[in-house]
Amino acid sequence: MGTIARQTIQNSFFSYLGVILGGVNIAILFPRIFSEEQVGLINILLAVSAILAQFSTLGVNGVTNYFFHHFREKASRHKGYFSLIAAVVVVGFSLFLIVFGFFGDQILSSRAEESPLIGKYGFYVIPLTFFTLSFAVVDIYAAVLSKSVIGVFMQEFVLRIINLGLSLLYLFNVLDFASFLFLYVLALGLPPLIIILELYRTGNISLKRPDKELLSIHGLKMISVGAFYILSGFGNMLITYIDRYMINFFLGLGATGIYSINNYVGTLVQIPRRAMGKIAATFLAGLWTKNDREQLQDIYQKSVLSQLAIGVLIFIGIWVNLDAVFHILPSNYESGKWVIFYIGLTNLLHCSIGLGGVIVVTSKHYKINTYLTFLLGILAIGTNLIFIPIWGITGAAFASALSKLIYVALNMVVLRYKLGIHPLRWSHLTIAIAGVLSFFIASLINIQINWILLLLIKSITISVTYLFILKIFRVIPDFRRLISSL
Repeated sequence: MGTIARQTIQNSFFSYLGVILGGVNIAILFPRIFSEEQVGLINILLAVSAILAQFSTLGVNGVTNYFFHHFREKASRHKGYFSLIAAVVVVGFSLFLIVFGFFGDQILSSRAEESPLIGKYGFYVIPLTFFTLSFAVVDIYAAVLSKSVIGVFMQEFVLRIINLGLSLLYLFNVLDFASFLFLYVLALGLPPLIIILELYRTGNISLKRPDKELLSIHGLKMISVGAFYILSGFGNMLITYIDRYMINFFLGLGATGIYSINNYVGTLVQIPRRAMGKIAATFLAGLWTKNDREQLQDIYQKSVLSQLAIGVLIFIGIWVNLDAVFHILPSNYESGKWVIFYIGLTNLLHCSIGLGGVIVVTSKHYKINTYLTFLLGILAIGTNLIFIPIWGITGAAFASALSKLIYVALNMVVLRYKLGIHPLRWSHLTIAIAGVLSFFIASLINIQINWILLLLIKSITISVTYLFILKIFRVIPDFRRLISSL
């Protein structure tokens, strides 16, 4: 776990730093300087482009995780592998342009309203899809080269600094909304460009043709894996973005804006999972090649313990301080408080399987993961169709949690009975109990003082109580590393 742990800590550092910057942008500035419709517009553009970009990758990210170790050779610049993924970007984006050219209006339509903002700025889906596609492909390529930190640094830190600057320029009337949006979209092209330049500088990029012998050996399997990863990625994008898309369709941009801001708060729970997941895929694929099930089991257990332990602490910390959250957000966003709960729970459920999804996807049973993830996407659509008309934006968040619960349960079944990896331990229950007890104790603190002081008191109480319980029950073997990773 040395390489994984080191890069996880580095990625976590920039991720948490990005949380601070993102909090300033999304929780403080955006709700105050933009209208709910403008916030909704930004998020629906990002959601649509992410879903379409996933199709445009043609599954190459999965192929990279699964097959790159066959091509990896620094002296030959990895046998021309970058040319392969560059060709996929060109073909995938070309297919997107054809589809969007015919169905763009239908893709961006809304039953709730005919928004002039969508009509005016909907074309930004085109550059956003290209930038999102490019980043997805080159970022995973950097990750399998053990250079995942640069992507996290650019996306979580640099990009957020730029967005903070643009937001301040808009706040002080230096930019109008049209100029802000243009520069906001343009900035999203910076991370893939910087990653490409860095990989070129370090000798990891070549535009020579991919190794013919390797393609002849693995070509058909690569196509098969890529096809399944298209469906798998589709499911992932649906569970991540379909809620905003469907809220816009049923309720309009304003509701999408309110949902998106509260959704961001709930997604803070997933930071430890995001930091670890992108690094581990190639390493785990290598373990499957050696059939080292003992180490796979060990890595799985460590990943669950660390992700779940940190995730629970973040989740209960947010929920016990909900009043403080809505001192930060404008009062009209308080209608989305249960969005925070259900989205936080959704991400906590995913933390409960640690690297389980990555272990399945790098095994010979990768097709099962495709079926499960595609099922997750279909569940997300179906449950949103049911619950948004009933509960509005809360229904969308509940739909995400319900879909993820089913997915996690099925994933655990696959891990146990198909791969021989035991997914559940008593320590996982101990973490949950520690979280409930810590929340209960902190929630008893209800003194009439400044909300910032109350936030600090409750946060310290929860942290000390929670970590003390984990320590006395020895839930985390490497307790000091857990503390340092916070």
